Amino acid sequence: MLSYLHGFHAGNVADVHKHAALVLILAHLQKKDKPFCVIDTHAGAGWYDLSSHQAQKTGEWKAGIAAVQHGRNIPAALKPYLDLVTGFVPENLHNEESGETGGKPVYYPGSPFIVQKMLREGDRLLLMELHPREYETLDRRVYHDRRINLQKRDGYEGLVAMVPPTIRRGMVLMDPSYDVKQDYARAAKSIMAAHRRWATATYMLWYPILTDGFEGELHQMFRQIQTPGGVLCSELAASHGGARGRMLGSGLLIVNPPFQLDAQLAEIGDWLAGVVQLPGPAAHQLDWLVNAQ
Repeated sequence: MLSYLHGFHAGNVADVHKHAALVLILAHLQKKDKPFCVIDTHAGAGWYDLSSHQAQKTGEWKAGIAAVQHGRNIPAALKPYLDLVTGFVPENLHNEESGETGGKPVYYPGSPFIVQKMLREGDRLLLMELHPREYETLDRRVYHDRRINLQKRDGYEGLVAMVPPTIRRGMVLMDPSYDVKQDYARAAKSIMAAHRRWATATYMLWYPILTDGFEGELHQMFRQIQTPGGVLCSELAASHGGARGRMLGSGLLIVNPPFQLDAQLAEIGDWLAGVVQLPGPAAHQLDWLVNAQ
């Protein structure tokens, strides 16, 4: 399975796919004046310097966000995400240790700071991160924002314990590291248990599509979720080209997706398939695992 620190992978194809969908869901929540709550179960360090040694070692961002920024005929549904990422500059940089390779810093926001940029005064963000170094970094970066609560906690257990939150409108983002294959089942079980307690929320689970094909187990489990909002599956992947155990692409499972998100993801996914770089020729597939009523 994947040996994971997100600094090596920030801004890659999976981040583009996942964060573009995240921005669309948040924009939908912003349409009403009532406050909303976001729960991010595997928050990471918050933001990443793409000129750092970690990012430069893999260079995955070049096949992801860099390729998208240089793409032509960008879909309208993708532009809010792209504008947010392109204009992102972290606050309190004087408190950060330099990890640059000598080039000009290029910053990419992880999900905590994408959400933060879209929070309003009454909205709330609940973050969980278990990795000690990632937690300390994130704590330093968000402590001044009273809309944000960070806990050093296992995201699977923490999600079930935290729902329903006081603010009943909102969403959950879960994007584990998948260091072990059991994470697929743990993620599904955690979301299914949380959904039974907070049935009206939107849940988005990201997962890697690997040559080993573990995502089939996820699909089977999510088909068991009974919800009038339905369960949408979006997969951006190459059909072949990766070595055993390597990523072929990125998948999203979305419970209770907002109205018209399927059409927006179809537009974005088809465009991304022709722009980003994966191990082989890419395609986007969109399916309803549970039909919306």
